[in-house]
Amino acid sequence: MAMLRLLVLLTAGAAWLSGALPSGAWEGVLTTPKGKSSFYFEFQETDGKLSGLFGLRRDFLSPLASASRQGNDLEFEFKMSDGPAAKFQGVLEWDSAVGTLTLTPPGVTGKFEMKRLGPASRLPDSFGPAGNAAELRALSDEFDNPASLDQWKRFSSEESWPDRIETVDVSRSSPGNLTIVPDSGAWWAGYHGVFLFKPVKGDFVLTTRLKVTGKSGGEPASIWTISGLLVRVPGNLRVAAEQRKENWVYLMTGRGPRIDRVIDAKSTLDNLNAWDITPASAGWYDLRIARLGPLLILLARPDGGEWTVRKRIFRPDFPETLQAGINVTSDFKLSASMPPARYNAGLFPGEGNRDSLTLFDYVRFQPVPNSPELRGRIAGKELQAIPDAELLALFRSSP
Repeated sequence: MAMLRLLVLLTAGAAWLSGALPSGAWEGVLTTPKGKSSFYFEFQETDGKLSGLFGLRRDFLSPLASASRQGNDLEFEFKMSDGPAAKFQGVLEWDSAVGTLTLTPPGVTGKFEMKRLGPASRLPDSFGPAGNAAELRALSDEFDNPASLDQWKRFSSEESWPDRIETVDVSRSSPGNLTIVPDSGAWWAGYHGVFLFKPVKGDFVLTTRLKVTGKSGGEPASIWTISGLLVRVPGNLRVAAEQRKENWVYLMTGRGPRIDRVIDAKSTLDNLNAWDITPASAGWYDLRIARLGPLLILLARPDGGEWTVRKRIFRPDFPETLQAGINVTSDFKLSASMPPARYNAGLFPGEGNRDSLTLFDYVRFQPVPNSPELRGRIAGKELQAIPDAELLALFRSSP
């Protein structure tokens, strides 16, 4: 009987080692002559097929390009945003894996050690009751009434910072649109830009249609001239202004780090950015951020195009009530020339290059669609196990 129990234990242990081990959350550390770098992974193995996500942080993950396991031999590849491609080859040993990670370019290979952290990120098994749909929709603005501008809270006024708006109006400069020409302002790390918002409690769907140009209507003259949607944790006003930490998620479009147009998705955690960009076109864009508990789903579509899931971001640290609205970044190079505390405290007239104009056609707040069947299909699932098609089915139909 003792021998039988030992055989059962050995068989179960071998199955766990060769089958279930990759599934879950992992941290990987790359060691090269230049130092150490950390990565975060979530793996899922179903029916012998391995897939996974990677990122520099747990809140901001992207799909692996490929992943496979043969016995205890593990391989996977991924591509960092605007950076090198990486390939890992190594061996699983219980809750660890050791091998090499090669970065191309520049063709650097280093030791890569992985340690299992626990289960993968997942949505709650059930969601709370829906909020008041009528109150949420009442926050929307079609920008056809100049008086509606007074209904928006200004970040600068609410948290006592310089006003980074040069001009703003509703339906005067451009009928049926909100027009913003910013002063110098940049939303990245701990830096501040233009932000008009409304407080929102619980789950919601936030959508805008916008067009980003230079002041003359052509291409912006400066890099990182972008506008879009920002969902932010209110600043802690009990802390000294220069010591406050920024926590937010945004989805923006416009001119990126070079001459090209981009869609930029970013998650900022205590002033630390995680981000990636994809190519975009000029002209009008629809942007959408949907909140479903700790999960924020970012969607985008060009004018006349189809919705795509741009990013899914997991922020269990977000409180129930957030600031949700529209933001503008311009004059990035000026912000990058000084520390955030100095930049946020002033406007620096005559310096930099503020060539930015954004038209917002509307901003709409909607409740999360009341589809128990669809919500039931994603409730309790690990994030990488939820197909984009499920999220599109739930969120692309909002007006």
